[in-house]
Amino acid sequence: MVKQPSMSGIAVVGASSQIGQALLPRLASAGYAAYRIGRENSNGFEGIATHIFNESNRSFSPHLDSIDVVISLAPLPIIEVVVNMAQSLGAKRIIAFGSTGRFSKIGSSSTLEQDFVVQQEQAEINFSRLCEANHIAWTLFRPTMIYGANADQSISFIMSIIRKFGFFVLPFGANGLRQPVHVNDLANACVSVIGRETTFNKAYNLGGGEIMNFTELVKKIFQALGKKPFLILIPIWLYSYLITLARTFPKAMFIRKEMVERMFHDLTTDNRAAMTDFNYAPQRFDLQRDANSK
Repeated sequence: MVKQPSMSGIAVVGASSQIGQALLPRLASAGYAAYRIGRENSNGFEGIATHIFNESNRSFSPHLDSIDVVISLAPLPIIEVVVNMAQSLGAKRIIAFGSTGRFSKIGSSSTLEQDFVVQQEQAEINFSRLCEANHIAWTLFRPTMIYGANADQSISFIMSIIRKFGFFVLPFGANGLRQPVHVNDLANACVSVIGRETTFNKAYNLGGGEIMNFTELVKKIFQALGKKPFLILIPIWLYSYLITLARTFPKAMFIRKEMVERMFHDLTTDNRAAMTDFNYAPQRFDLQRDANSK
């Protein structure tokens, strides 16, 4: 059942994120009044006011009246702050984002990634408990590899390498499956579940509409850029050495050996629950409209 909120407004936390860039226009086109909750040094959006939340006294500057729904695009570990915002605004609905990395990084040898899994697990528990204790209907989305806003550290990074050098280096056998999800599909999912009671107090893994292996993904990126795929395949030991060298450059410091290891693993999910509950229909992998935007 779809139950429309009273339209007093929707507050978006983390609106400057890649999903936020797609979400704000969709909220407007759906007839919702959107309000941005951010930091003082955040860039504004044309026609959308930014409200600063003061945690100490739970107030907003400039003042913000009651809100029906809070959509959090911020990192899930700060969800307690988001719930406090919702309480202050009288909101009875929160939609938030986690990550399928909460599952794919289990067993990682990286202390950083182990900490990420623990933080995500605890944040999910906190989210459901806090919302249910305060009679707030919650929905959690866990996306797979996000693309479409030229702000990610996966597909956008591959695109930048191809643009600069005209080729891409991969280790032999890097054929783990991927299921990239476009920011537009995630924005549409937010709008779809706002008043849909079948999604209340549930978590959904959200993948894209097409599954391909890592090598196929890189080839599709070449094609989207109007280039013939030029892949250089090398042994994993050599690839690992090159990654170590690459990490000496600031733009590649985020790359870790665990990320290379996952090139050989399947990182996909099952969209059927989302399809059943709110008609989730993600597009096939399509970079054509995004390839020349940067």
